[in-house]
Amino acid sequence: MLTAQTHTSAMPAASRRDVLTAFNDRAQALGWAFTCGPACDFEHAELTAAHAVWRDKAEGRAMPYRSDLTARSMKPFLTHMSLLERVTDGGASRYRVRLHGSTLARYAGDSTGKFLEDCISPERRESFIALYDTAMAARMPLRVVSYYQAPEIDYLMGESLLAPLAVPGSDTPMLLSVTYAKPRADFSRTPVIANRN
Repeated sequence: MLTAQTHTSAMPAASRRDVLTAFNDRAQALGWAFTCGPACDFEHAELTAAHAVWRDKAEGRAMPYRSDLTARSMKPFLTHMSLLERVTDGGASRYRVRLHGSTLARYAGDSTGKFLEDCISPERRESFIALYDTAMAARMPLRVVSYYQAPEIDYLMGESLLAPLAVPGSDTPMLLSVTYAKPRADFSRTPVIANRN
């Protein structure tokens, strides 16, 4: 049975905005390749549709159960989808990729079953952990825009829906990430990320 805290948004809206602002300020100061905000105004229609499924499955709760997002309901997005879990290992929190869609794997290799430190380079890992920690703290769906940094795909920008999923018996949600990419020049609202080469 899930606790009430898992189903309700314990953080006031102003505090959630503060969490997002703090992440974006830190990302800009450190030159991270991410910016995030509330899940709205997606450039990709598929992300708007994925967000609608997430909201529909939540049925008025703060977030849907992981089991609510069946393969059938998420079929249009499966190859662009990741599921991440935060686990405690030796007293420290780590993120493990439970699922990594085949389209995403073409960009960065298949990360299914791997911890972040096994699939993200050390110089970029802190930014990913901070992004996922922000999503966990905000407990709300987010729009994330990222500049791809690998030389062979650095002309692309990624846009993601990053949203929490309740897990029975746990106060720690999983994270759903649905990501689509297109050339930077095609983004109509390209965010400014400082300290980029």
